[in-house]
Amino acid sequence: MNFNGKIKQRINTVKNVLVVGLDTDVGKLPQKFSKDAGGIYEFNKMIIESTSDVACAYKINSAFYEALGWEGMKALEKTRDLIENIPVIYDVKRGDIESTAKAYAKAAFEYFNFDAVTLSPYMGSDAIDPFLNYKDHYAFVVCLSSNESATDFEYHGDPPLYISVARSVATKNSINGNCGLVVGATVAQKLSEISAISPDSLILVPGIGAQQGNIKEVMDSIEHEKLLVNVSRAVIFADDPRSTALNYSKLLSL
Repeated sequence: MNFNGKIKQRINTVKNVLVVGLDTDVGKLPQKFSKDAGGIYEFNKMIIESTSDVACAYKINSAFYEALGWEGMKALEKTRDLIENIPVIYDVKRGDIESTAKAYAKAAFEYFNFDAVTLSPYMGSDAIDPFLNYKDHYAFVVCLSSNESATDFEYHGDPPLYISVARSVATKNSINGNCGLVVGATVAQKLSEISAISPDSLILVPGIGAQQGNIKEVMDSIEHEKLLVNVSRAVIFADDPRSTALNYSKLLSL
């Protein structure tokens, strides 16, 4: 089953669009977990066991695992295996020349068996197309981000760069149906505009919780079935992750 079928099936099961982000910063682990790769894995196991009946997908941010070297990447691999059949997005924001992109795509989809990745588009099609050649997988391309310095580049040009990215994604998605967008929750007012440009693309929306994106604005912007709304720190480092995930799932319900 391809990513579109898998995520639709999962959303129909859990009746929400909550993606739980495993941005597992070793420095923020609760006291009972060791501050190392083993602690990250045990913490992730706890989070997955307490949210696996709620989350429509998980997103693993590679940076927090890479920072711990080989052992961190083994924790990432074991975490991915633990999630099993729930869709998993590999948050790496790759973007490089074609030969390098092919190797990155092989690692993400063949070795780690992730269902989707995040990509940076600013080196052009070379950086994206090798991932799209894996027709059963999905690529979320950064279009308009939540961070304050997004204004350095993403709004420049006529039309603005983010519009050009959305148009490119629409073209690429028309081929295999496996190219979507990343749009931050803090710019939810742009979601309708961006979705209209690439109407058949899924949109991954980070920025809820710690970055204080507005859930209502996001959910009121476009059809819920097009959205995958990520919440990371606000869930996993909550005093009660399960209860918090349940609360978010209700706010992000279909």
